[in-house]
Amino acid sequence: MYKLVEHTADIGIEARAGSAMLVLQDMALGLKALMFGESPALAKSDAEITVHAEDLTELLVCWLNEVAYWSEKDNLIPAGFRIEMLTETDLRATISGEPFDPLRHAVERQVKSVTYHQACLEKGPEGWHAMVYVDL
Repeated sequence: MYKLVEHTADIGIEARAGSAMLVLQDMALGLKALMFGESPALAKSDAEITVHAEDLTELLVCWLNEVAYWSEKDNLIPAGFRIEMLTETDLRATISGEPFDPLRHAVERQVKSVTYHQACLEKGPEGWHAMVYVDL
């Protein structure tokens, strides 16, 4: 599971899971919660996201920025995330969601970007760990 971490002008997201795929999905769920709280969403439409990066940390930051961009550009709220392919430099995933409805959904925070400040995606003795700070 993910948790939100308070920081001076930003907020962090941190997750631990048994695999890199699961920790990346949990981080996306954390970003959704940061942006929309516990607003429910239905999987009415899907979009495929592909990300290429130089390393795992950059992959994490780019993935979360793509999630935020996907939501912002088409005024959508995510319902789910499915990572279909993952290497140390590439990720392909499907995001499902629905159009934002102010009668059903709340906006908790506006995300400017996910930053590289203290960002990490790494495997440790007890599984995978990820951390980012989000510029609000």
